[in-house]
Amino acid sequence: MASFSAFNLSTKMVASLEKLGYKEPSPVQTNIIPKALKGESLICQSETGSGKTHSYLIPIFEKVDPNLPRTQSIIICPSRELARQVFDFAKELCKFFPKHKVRLFTSDTQKSDNTDGLSVAPHIVIGTPGRLKDVLIDEYPLDLHNLRSLILDEADMLLDLGYFDSIDAIYGALNNDPQVMVFSATLNESLKEKLRRYISSEFLYESEVNMTAKGVKHHYVDIKHVGINEALMNFLKIKQPYLAIVFASKKETVNQVYAYLKQQKVSCIAFTGDLEQRERRKSIRLIKENRYQVVVASDLLSRGIDIEDVSDVISLDLPSDIDYYYHRAGRTGRFGKEGDSWIFYNSDTAEKAKQLLDSGIEFDFLTLKRDGLVSDPVGLLPKKKFSKKKAFGEEEAKEIKIVKANTRTNKVKPAYKKKRQWEIEKVKNKYKRKAIQKAIRKKKDEHYAQMAKLKGGE
Repeated sequence: MASFSAFNLSTKMVASLEKLGYKEPSPVQTNIIPKALKGESLICQSETGSGKTHSYLIPIFEKVDPNLPRTQSIIICPSRELARQVFDFAKELCKFFPKHKVRLFTSDTQKSDNTDGLSVAPHIVIGTPGRLKDVLIDEYPLDLHNLRSLILDEADMLLDLGYFDSIDAIYGALNNDPQVMVFSATLNESLKEKLRRYISSEFLYESEVNMTAKGVKHHYVDIKHVGINEALMNFLKIKQPYLAIVFASKKETVNQVYAYLKQQKVSCIAFTGDLEQRERRKSIRLIKENRYQVVVASDLLSRGIDIEDVSDVISLDLPSDIDYYYHRAGRTGRFGKEGDSWIFYNSDTAEKAKQLLDSGIEFDFLTLKRDGLVSDPVGLLPKKKFSKKKAFGEEEAKEIKIVKANTRTNKVKPAYKKKRQWEIEKVKNKYKRKAIQKAIRKKKDEHYAQMAKLKGGE
């Protein structure tokens, strides 16, 4: 098993990591840290919860020159919560490297507060793109000459939120070509095109097969046409999760579900972008302290926030950008732990749910009953009942005729009509099972064909 001591790290850094509880590097850290220590620019695509943050924080801290009063590294994050989380990790390391000065710049404080004390430049700057542009360039220019490293964290989210104009401005203010490290859970062509401005095409590309951690199991749950509130409440009673995050795409749905759960005396908290920044920080702290059993949230909470011990993720719907499902599911199964991701659907939403079947992720299919979850052999295929007017197949019609002939009698016997109907239903159920098995085989064949196609394209 690899250890941090195997890297070209100082004895002080290895000892510090051990005291903080980091004894063995994750696979992504094993691949990235040696490259980062050499000053190589790189792009790392890896699943959420894989340890990307320390992949760049450890080399940055190791390479800071505390005697050089100049900003040496800039870390750009897409949200205040993510920036503060990275800052908190950095402050942990500062306990062992007290001469390393780290500053956080986000919009949750006044600009004047952000610029206080900048007569002495921080060695490491962490923040959101807009505020970093204000502080580093517009309001209080710091000396960015000879910047050593620039880090774009959660780069796909930076692109989705339209932050690359601010990043361009920051990058354009540099007079050198620093080491650029890009970290992202997903990496599409649009993002690659943007990144070519900062990093050459010859980069390290670390890709994980799974878009969520290997310890996450994925489930489709058919809630039939039961309302979302009732279905969720029934599910929570059945599963009794240790800590569940319930995601909905619309803030209105989050607020409505939260109000219902509160009315039902469920220990829960809501988290959306409507909260004031002070409330958001307090909510994150309470969630991380495991004060609640259920967190009802918008997709704001789906990206990069480390919350330990999330046992279950429940998607009441699927996001418009299907990639956000992977970010939702990535809130559980982090750092080698196991977890479950559940997607609620019914016949009205089955078409959208099918989009995920092409991703290569394995799902099982369940139906939510009042007293439990039962296996659903049909899954997302249409569930049609056999009507009385159904046109029977030739074999089925033949067997039904035989049953009728065998149960025909010249004498009226007690309950003979019921007995005949029972025999006919046996035949119908037999062919119903055959139809279901045929549909399942077809679904499996399509799935394996898709997997073979994906594998052939690698």
